[in-house]
Amino acid sequence: MRHVSFLALAAIAFLIPPAHAREQEDFREKAKHAVERTDNDLQKYVHRENLNDRQREKLDAAMKDLKEFREAAAAGKWDGERERLERAIDNIDFVITNAQIGAQEKTTLGIDLYTLRDIRDGWR
Repeated sequence: MRHVSFLALAAIAFLIPPAHAREQEDFREKAKHAVERTDNDLQKYVHRENLNDRQREKLDAAMKDLKEFREAAAAGKWDGERERLERAIDNIDFVITNAQIGAQEKTTLGIDLYTLRDIRDGWR
């Protein structure tokens, strides 16, 4: 009986790491897609000519952080990237709040921001 219990526990332990690895891979894919979508939406909906210097500075910083996050994620380097994501979120929030952007565009960017915050909050 002990032998059967040990085999059952060993089988469970063997299955847990792949499930955790799969969960991490799903999380990373979600993060990469959310960053790409946000980057595309910022380029599409935020027009630099309508921004003041401070707003442009925040937009540029957010775009830089999103680009560097995406590059690090593509290379499989996740250490230290949470801080970069947090900076991008703060800068995007500033732009959405302060720039002259249409209501529908603000809604779309707000959804992007919500998704990025969800990713940040689920980071392990």
